[in-house]
Amino acid sequence: MTTQLSIPENALSVKETQPFTALTFTTRTTLLTLSQYVPSVAQHLYQEASRLNLHAAGPIQWIYTGANSDETNEFQLEIVLPINQPGEPTEEFSYNIFPAFRCATYVYTGPWSDFGEVYDALFAQLYRKGYQSDGHVREIYSVVDHANPANCVTEIQIGLV
Repeated sequence: MTTQLSIPENALSVKETQPFTALTFTTRTTLLTLSQYVPSVAQHLYQEASRLNLHAAGPIQWIYTGANSDETNEFQLEIVLPINQPGEPTEEFSYNIFPAFRCATYVYTGPWSDFGEVYDALFAQLYRKGYQSDGHVREIYSVVDHANPANCVTEIQIGLV
C-alpha cells in the first residue's frame, strides 16, 4: 500500500491558526540539504529556551517559504519553538511573532520519509478543490518517535491565498 492510497480523498480541512510568538532559527536551504537540521536545531531550541527560562507553548514547527518539489530549489526554512513570551536576547536564535494563518490542514501519522508522496496527494486535493497555495507550508510535530517513525504525528498546514 502506498502512502498516497492511505490518504482519504477529502483529507484536507480549512482553518485559521492563532498567532503565536516563537524562538526561531532561520536559514536558506534546499530539499537536498534539509536533513542536516534534524534533530540538532530542535534540541538547541529547547536547550536555549530552558537556559532563558522560557516556557514552550507548543511543539516544534518547521515553516517553509517558497519550497516546491524541485530538490535543488532554495527556500527559506524557519524552525520554531512556540513560547509564551520572549526573553533575553540570544545570539543563535531570534524571537518572531507569527500571525494568524489560513490554511488547508491534514494530520499525518507515519514516517517523514513518506512526505514526498503525502505532499503530492495533498496538493492534488488542494488544487482539485479550487484552492491556491500562498507558498507557505508548516509542519507541526506533535509526536516525534525516532525509534519507531510509524508513530510520528505531524500536522501539515498549506497556506491558502
